[in-house]
Amino acid sequence: MDRGCTGGCRCGARRSRGHDRPSAAGRPAAVRPERAVMAVPSRPALGRPFWLLFGGEAASAFGTSASIIALPVVALQASGDVREAGLASTALSAGVLLARLPAGVFADRFDRRVLLLGGNLLGAAILGTLAWVQARDALSLPVLTLAALLLGMVGSALSPAENVAIRSFVHPDLLARALSLIQARTAATLIAGPAAGGALLATQPVWVFALDAATYLVAAVCMAALPSRAGPVGGGQPTLKAACEGVRFLWRSPFLRYAAVNAAVLNLVFNGLLIVVIASADGGAQAGLGIGAQTAAIGAGALGGSLIAAPAARRLPAARGIALSTGVVAVALVGFATVHDSGAAAFLLALASACGPVLTVLLATAQMRMTPAELQGRVHSGTGFLAQAISPLGPTLVAVSTHAFGLFPTVLGAALLVVLLALVGGAVTARHLHASPRPDTPRPTESAPTGLTPGEPTTPSQQRRAGTSRAGDQKPTVRNYR
Repeated sequence: MDRGCTGGCRCGARRSRGHDRPSAAGRPAAVRPERAVMAVPSRPALGRPFWLLFGGEAASAFGTSASIIALPVVALQASGDVREAGLASTALSAGVLLARLPAGVFADRFDRRVLLLGGNLLGAAILGTLAWVQARDALSLPVLTLAALLLGMVGSALSPAENVAIRSFVHPDLLARALSLIQARTAATLIAGPAAGGALLATQPVWVFALDAATYLVAAVCMAALPSRAGPVGGGQPTLKAACEGVRFLWRSPFLRYAAVNAAVLNLVFNGLLIVVIASADGGAQAGLGIGAQTAAIGAGALGGSLIAAPAARRLPAARGIALSTGVVAVALVGFATVHDSGAAAFLLALASACGPVLTVLLATAQMRMTPAELQGRVHSGTGFLAQAISPLGPTLVAVSTHAFGLFPTVLGAALLVVLLALVGGAVTARHLHASPRPDTPRPTESAPTGLTPGEPTTPSQQRRAGTSRAGDQKPTVRNYR
């Protein structure tokens, strides 16, 4: 039997549970409106740390997109040899690949705020030096190539640190939204950055490097305002062994292995699309306009896809969303190879490109949720390394295949490869990845979170701590949401 409050009870807690004194009419006193409002739980927000990280890296990415086109152009202007321009671009890509795996180890080992701050300051120093040397007309090709290599390494080092910081700053229910915003940021900077770089190149190349240095400084200011200790910091394992542990965890997981293969194949296909667009042009006076329109459609499609990625991730189970998005890419490629109207071709390219951000958000959200906190940086960098390892071959493979077999067989072969990727993806994700609960769905208190099936691997450190725990059973470290 419930006990009632005594007449002199001043217990606010009891009154809030319905023990308010009755009114003169014998009715319970009305609940105060402010208490009813406070009883409604507030929805999680992305918060200030995320927006600082997002804004700083947006500025940095804008400047980098401008420098990407400036580096080969300056090399070509200095030497008159197109091979020197290719060397500058190759050095940039080589720097990205060389730093990718060590960057993941550093992201798991050190304070992410320090890494992001130091990386952006280093980028500002490299670009500032490059602008100063260019202003003095003393820029040599070895210096330009070295600068491109270092810039690629800096950009590659920032990526896994940002990834781990996002997992720490963003509520798990908002991961898909945060990742879709980053995809939109990438697409927007890839459109605006080259346009700004081209305009500045028409005046003086030094202004491109000065602009990029300034954007790195803006990013550094934002990183300095971040909370320290953005995520757990790992122990001092040897760098090579630590990097191999991340790749080994990735490769032993069927889903993560498929995610890396999916990214590698689609990067290869999309990197070759520019050659396909050029080869499909009529060759008349309007060919340049058609090529420009179709290339712009790829960027516009990526931007549009990034805007629908978060709603798609909320409404579609991961297995269905991954298979469906990959299948749409294949259908769009087949349609592009068969149509002859430039407008229809641009639409199909935009459709294929729009599926890229959706796939990225679906795969990356699942990867974040199923990867242990101490392996986040290494798994992210391992996936990026495998995805980028063969993508530079895309234009060459497409050009050789088009020359040998023709345009339609080349595009059809790429589409069939993507269809196979979609079928494999549907099977792998349906078997090894459970559907994530909706944000508004109550979560069971004892059920395992979205992630691995019982056959998935654990890290050696987890096996030592608990013999029966799975890698997917470790929930993300979540703090600093606001």
